[in-house]
Amino acid sequence: MKNNFATLILLLLAFSGFSQEMGYDVFGTKTNPYAGPYSILTLDTLKEAKTLSDINAKYRSSWVARYISVEVSSICEEVIKKAVSQNDTLTHEQMGLLKKAEEGCLISVEVDYIPLNNLKYNPPRKMDFTLTTIPIFEAKYPGGYGNLKAYLKENIMDKIPETSPGSVKFAKVKFNITGKGQVSDAQISRTSENDKVDKLILEAIGNMPKWIPAQDSKGMKITQAFEFSMGTDLLRCDYQY
Repeated sequence: MKNNFATLILLLLAFSGFSQEMGYDVFGTKTNPYAGPYSILTLDTLKEAKTLSDINAKYRSSWVARYISVEVSSICEEVIKKAVSQNDTLTHEQMGLLKKAEEGCLISVEVDYIPLNNLKYNPPRKMDFTLTTIPIFEAKYPGGYGNLKAYLKENIMDKIPETSPGSVKFAKVKFNITGKGQVSDAQISRTSENDKVDKLILEAIGNMPKWIPAQDSKGMKITQAFEFSMGTDLLRCDYQY
């Protein structure tokens, strides 16, 4: 009976060893929206943005019960232009202001709102953030970001249990997308501490299909550097890219 009980405990421990979830993501090394004091705006984002979440990945509309006003400002060579809306959906004027922003321009957003909470005293609050533009149309995985996440899940995350006895704390791989849309120079920049996992990641990154290459502001195709990160650390609230 004791042996059976001990076996059960070992099985439960083995199972729980991989029960912890892991995060994973891919960002351009110079266009990561979570890195640095300012969020980054690429030229394609400036031209395609329709909501505040489109221009700032850190923004959460779930914080807001009711909007009072949303002011978007562009600051280019000390010339300031402003446009105001009533919610987090950008107006035609605000979208036009973003599309005209150039390299080095700062985009400032100021949100006056009523917070979403259960407090009896719930006065208006102000939220503001600043974004900086960089002159690049970012490289894109075929079918978009959702397809990229699905590929990584199928070819890396879902296969981790076959190669690792437990969750991976953190791992990072750097790679380039060339002007021809091909993956090049994939290399481990932070090991998972498991050779099989490192090999799995490198093979999956190297076997990705052809991307739409990045372009500079003049439309020339260029190489762009990316980073794939994964592990339990990514789910920590204090994780820093």
